[in-house]
Amino acid sequence: MRTPHLTAIGSGKGGTGKTVIAIGLAQALVKAGSRVLLCDADLGLANAAVQMGLCESGDLPSFMAGLKPLECSVVATAAGFDLLAAPSGSGALANVGPLAAENLCTRLRKAAGYDHVLLDLGAGVDGVVMRFAARADTTLLVVTPDPASLTDAYAFAKLLQKATGSRLPQLVINRSHSAAEADHTREAMAQTCRSFLRQVPELLGTVPHDRAVQDAIRRQLPLLARLPLGPAARALLKMGARLHDSVLAQPLAVAAIR
Repeated sequence: MRTPHLTAIGSGKGGTGKTVIAIGLAQALVKAGSRVLLCDADLGLANAAVQMGLCESGDLPSFMAGLKPLECSVVATAAGFDLLAAPSGSGALANVGPLAAENLCTRLRKAAGYDHVLLDLGAGVDGVVMRFAARADTTLLVVTPDPASLTDAYAFAKLLQKATGSRLPQLVINRSHSAAEADHTREAMAQTCRSFLRQVPELLGTVPHDRAVQDAIRRQLPLLARLPLGPAARALLKMGARLHDSVLAQPLAVAAIR
């Protein structure tokens, strides 16, 4: 029996579009045939429910405290995946530490009924964020062509390698204005990691700049629901299919380890 595949989605800094990517990948995985749970693991500033225009976000605090089982703590979304989050703006989990993140990952690995659990991490590289990133089976790092984003992304990659002993995150380049800009961003990150970490991160995919993204955010709609044939949506569908296929390709024993 397979356990859910945990994918953590982080960013070295805020403003990279990480939550848009997380919601879009959750939708894309559903369309690829996966059963998906999106956990808003930005424990202090959960906003996935707000971006989707949801009145209910689930009850992550009660689930983490062991007061409710998972099936009573999630909410189903019209996009086809379940959401687990703290109430938006509550700050209910703002002061939890890395041990709580460890325990949450352990409990989510036992989440029957899901193929994928996506963790939308908080921005930055604090202890809780990096504990989630290290405990996940796959870690995605959302970067933009902004030099500040690349600098902070390198810090994230360095800390993940240190925490795991070997692993780097996979890159998702967001908001690139051209293929050349995306290539430049990828090469800049590759050169830095090659020089100082002796490894090069794999590229999962590139999401081009798309005005439909901001429109979807303003309307509080998931991107793939607002404009499913737009360039950003198509890129997310392609990445979701890659994640879906890569997990299916894993031997059962490997997928069940931990």
